[in-house]
Amino acid sequence: MNPTLPLLALCTMLAGCATPAGLTLPAPATRSSVESVASTPPPSTATALSSDPAFIAERAQQAYATGRWDVAEGYYLQLIRLTPNDAAPWFQLGNLYAEQGRLDSAQRAYRESLRRRDDARTLHNLGLVQVRLGVGALREAQKRLPPNDPTRQETRELLQTLLEAAMP
Repeated sequence: MNPTLPLLALCTMLAGCATPAGLTLPAPATRSSVESVASTPPPSTATALSSDPAFIAERAQQAYATGRWDVAEGYYLQLIRLTPNDAAPWFQLGNLYAEQGRLDSAQRAYRESLRRRDDARTLHNLGLVQVRLGVGALREAQKRLPPNDPTRQETRELLQTLLEAAMP
């Protein structure tokens, strides 16, 4: 079997992060970090016309849906500042980061969401991100380990098992 096919199947499975019911979002693409939430200035005055959380949440979803990832991120960060106890903007920010491949930031955002609300969908997405991080670390380890190192063979077998498990 072509070794690329199981990997593609796993990536497809991992790309299926949960979103809130009724919300379908396209795949995002760039920027920023969860760690800078407190120090990130709010979006420009043109984009920050309201301090109403519902208005900002709607704008964030519109920006996300139209592929303006940096704008969506700014709105989610603004929403986090306005509603610090709300898990939803952290969840959405985690989805944004995960779909961009910013897995460490996604993991942090999902953990922040879980601190505010224990939620199965958030745990699901956190688990998917952690699997992606783990597979990436194992693939990198396999590349770096010397060919005669028994750990390299063990790593290869583990990756193969993971990829086979991902196949239906």
